[in-house]
Amino acid sequence: MDQRHQEYIEYYQSRLKKYENNPLYPNSYQSEKALYDAIANASDIEESGKIVESENLAVKNAIALVKDQETARKKHYEELKEYIRLHAPERILDKVDSVETDLELVKMVNDIESEVSIEIIVDLFTQEIYNDLMMLEEIEVYQSAEVPDEWKNEINHQIPQEMIEEGVKDWKESFVPNARNWDPNWQYNASLIWEERHRRVIPIPDEILEKRIKQFKTYRGI
Repeated sequence: MDQRHQEYIEYYQSRLKKYENNPLYPNSYQSEKALYDAIANASDIEESGKIVESENLAVKNAIALVKDQETARKKHYEELKEYIRLHAPERILDKVDSVETDLELVKMVNDIESEVSIEIIVDLFTQEIYNDLMMLEEIEVYQSAEVPDEWKNEINHQIPQEMIEEGVKDWKESFVPNARNWDPNWQYNASLIWEERHRRVIPIPDEILEKRIKQFKTYRGI
């Protein structure tokens, strides 16, 4: 056995050990083992190369790694109840066994990630209520402020009404057109606020959030 062949064997043996007994990488371990066996059992490096190519072991190895990574990512998003981000690993796992070349694999993964990134952006528009919380509180302060009678109309009604009108205008002229650049059929769905991926970023009790949602709808003219 020549030195170059021995170095290849040692290299693929070290790769194999990286995944050995790692529960996150069962597919990668098996594919690395197939590569190692092909190289270690060949009579020389030329023969090992022919085996790797004829059995498409390099592509199978890349597929195995993607399967392991996306399986772990799928489990992680399921635990977090990140149901939109979950679309990427689900779709990749659904298609990964159908690819035949490394270029097909890369393109498939990139295409799906691009699709889902848009879905994530659209879903995050739900959290606009979080960005408006301070404004909603400020409007409430004006509306409920105890002031002399001569100031009631201006403080309790006029100023908060102007703030609401500005919020409605911004929503119609800026926020909605921007959202529909990503999804032409986009409509704000307040019920999504209660889904865990959005609810956990809004650090207020449920009863306060219920009130803020009503105020938000008024402020944004929804």
